Order: sequence, then structure tokens, then C-alpha cells
Amino acid sequence: MTPPSPAPPGAFPRGFDGHRRAQAGIGLAMTPAERLRWLEETMAAMRRWVGRARGAPPASAGPRAPAADVPLGPRH
Repeated sequence: MTPPSPAPPGAFPRGFDGHRRAQAGIGLAMTPAERLRWLEETMAAMRRWVGRARGAPPASAGPRAPAADVPLGPRH
């Protein structure tokens, strides 16, 4: 088995650790005001998405489709 070829310069690193380091570098390159704006935009997007997946129809009628008797309300 041959080892994986190195990524070209400027490519996004592979693997969990490489991805985490790249994201940390992106965050550190931002000013505090830019990081706050990013956080506010991300939180606003997440609030819009809350609960949307629960109301969606099943992707298929195969074995992974939810049973009709499973409640789709919020979990407690």
C-alpha cells in the first residue's frame, strides 16, 4: 500500500486534528469584532434551523423511516 500523497500547498488539511488547527488559525486571524459578528450570525442561523428536521418528511420509506407512532415534539 502506498502512503497518501502530500496535499498541494494551500490545501485544507485532512483529518480531525488538521481541520481543528485550520479552524483555530482562521479564528485567530479575525479581529475580536469580526469573531463577535461571526458568532452572532452563526447563532442567528442556528435559531432559524431549530426544529426544522423534526417536521420534515422522511427521506425514504425504507427501513430507516421513523415509525408513525413516534412523537415528533421536543424532547424533555
